[in-house]
Amino acid sequence: MGNMISNNEEISVSLSECEYQHKNFSLKYEYPQRKILKARKRNDFSQSNNRRYSQNIKKAQELKAEGNHYIQLRQYKKAIESYTQAINLYDRDSIYFSNRSVANKLLNRFQEAKQDAYQALKIDQKNSRAHFIYGTIILIEVQMFPDTTESLIKQAQLGIQELECAMEQVNISKNEQKNKLKVLINQNIAKGKRMIYLIRQEIDKRNIQSLKQTISDISHRQQLLVDWNTIEQNIKKKTDISMPDYFVCPILFEIMEEPILLNSGLSYDKQSIQQQFKQNGYIDPITREFIDPLRMIENIQLAKGISEIKNRYGWIGIENEKDYKAIRFE
Repeated sequence: MGNMISNNEEISVSLSECEYQHKNFSLKYEYPQRKILKARKRNDFSQSNNRRYSQNIKKAQELKAEGNHYIQLRQYKKAIESYTQAINLYDRDSIYFSNRSVANKLLNRFQEAKQDAYQALKIDQKNSRAHFIYGTIILIEVQMFPDTTESLIKQAQLGIQELECAMEQVNISKNEQKNKLKVLINQNIAKGKRMIYLIRQEIDKRNIQSLKQTISDISHRQQLLVDWNTIEQNIKKKTDISMPDYFVCPILFEIMEEPILLNSGLSYDKQSIQQQFKQNGYIDPITREFIDPLRMIENIQLAKGISEIKNRYGWIGIENEKDYKAIRFE
């Protein structure tokens, strides 16, 4: 009997062990199944997020198109609202920020425009419009400073560097729609260079005035006579830009872009003389001589002279303001 009890205990233990092993066996194979179910839930959640993400991008693109439409209608505040909604849905596209930057600039909200341009460049350094806006607003900010100092020149140079980055990106791109932007960039670079030139002139005048006072004090103490007229004329000669009259087109009275020499001996800007020929036939508008269109040639020497002076001063033919604060940037 003792053995029976002992055997029963052994059987009981054995059964319990089998039961335990069976439970473990079940758990062992149920656990991966639960893991798979969780993975499926995660995948479903991920797919749901992706769908929502795609929908956001699509809606953001629609809002961008809406904003572009408002820009064309000159409803800039509504354009800003549309671009802002697009950014709230998807903030990884630099175009949304640069477009809103344009709208803010058109409303003279320069700080907001600069911030948007900066954000666009953080996303994409190749955004030519963002470089253009950022550089232009730096130049506008230079005009807002009350005092004329050397630091303004450095600031203006930073603005020009941004514009040159914009030009570099436009030149790389083959998008024909950016041709208009290229023109605006060129104009603002030229105006920025003109502004630096005028700031330097103001600083030089101030320094000359201070020097003049010092020399006057010294000459008074030493009982010397100073010929101020000669000194001032020499200074003016060095600061004035010598612009030959023959650089100017006789029709437009502007610096020639592409000088064309006619058989009459006179040179005209190509575009302006071609317009004259369309209206009045092949007649020189000044000498009234008949012009042989086959003998029209580029005036290479004149073109070279104009090119050299443009490269030297940068703004020739574009900007002639006397006060750098009066320059209007595009």
